[in-house]
Formats: sequence, C-alpha cells, structure tokens
Amino acid sequence: MTNATRRRKSLGMSSIAVAILLSACTTTENEKVMEANLNLTLMQAQAKVIEYMTDTITVLPPGAYLTRYSELNQKVTLDPGGTVPCNDSNLSKDTSVDYGVTYFLTSTETADIPGFGDPIRKLWTERGWKFRTYDSAGDSTSTETILPDGYRMVLEEYARGASLTGSSPCFPRPDASDRPNAPVQIDQP
Repeated sequence: MTNATRRRKSLGMSSIAVAILLSACTTTENEKVMEANLNLTLMQAQAKVIEYMTDTITVLPPGAYLTRYSELNQKVTLDPGGTVPCNDSNLSKDTSVDYGVTYFLTSTETADIPGFGDPIRKLWTERGWKFRTYDSAGDSTSTETILPDGYRMVLEEYARGASLTGSSPCFPRPDASDRPNAPVQIDQP
C-alpha cells in the first residue's frame, strides 16, 4: 500500500494478543500527501514523538505514566521504537522512513486505566486535533489522531488496559548505526 504503510505491534493482555495499527506518516488529517522532511533526523523525530506522548499524559490522573515494560512479564520491554519505509514500493537505502514507538499506559491505580481514553480524546479535541475511533483487533478500540505537523498517535483501549503509539512524519533513512533509544518509562511532567 503505497504511502500508507501499516505498522503492527502485538501487545499481550492475559491470553489475548491485541494488535495495534499505525499508519505511516505521509498523509495529513486532510489526506494531503506530504513529502519526506529532509531536515528531520531520527533523533529529532523520536524526541518530538516522546514530547507529544508526555504532553498527552498530563491530562491523566496523578500517578499515570507510560512504560515499555510488558504487562505480562516485567522483565521484558517493548522495543525502543524503530523505523519503517514510508513507501512499500521503495525499499532501497534511499527511501524515506518514519519513526514509531509503543508504550503501555499504566497507573498506580490500575482501575483508572480503562477510563484514560476520555481525557485524552478531550485534550486532542481542545487542541483541534481531529481523530477517528474504530474497533480493532479482538475486543479493543483504537483512536487515531494525525497532528497538523504530520505526527500521529494511536490510543488503543482494551478491557484491562491501554497503550499509546506515536509516529513521526517521513524523513531520510538514518545511517544503519543510528538506533532509537526511547526511554523505558515516561512520567507526567
């Protein structure tokens, strides 16, 4: 699917695997095709994704945070994010890529987690960020927003928890030695 790469990450929740889809970065909320940002680097893209995610959790109750630790095994972490080509038909070393990372929403009060979606959607609405909500894999619901600058976030809500995924606009493929290193935990500011 040209200019609409889908990233799939499996998240464990009890014995159910929850799949999260996140579109690549080449369209805006108006479905206008955007070219790769030639001035954006992997480190800048990751920093902006983390900034948007940190800002998003400010509306949650105190004690809420994002973590890459697996909900099933606290010794296992989700990957620190990665890059995927923005165009499935161009997998050359010169193709542009986007950066994406997924976190679990966590709180010292686990009972609050299923209610995290409403304040996040309210924040996105207040910012003028349009979003769409749809049923996704299993018994989960996804809410996706595309920010005016081409960044995206997807809130995945399931019976016992939630996750937040962020991705950047497209940028030139980084050197193979450049590896993302997203923090394991993001706390509220």
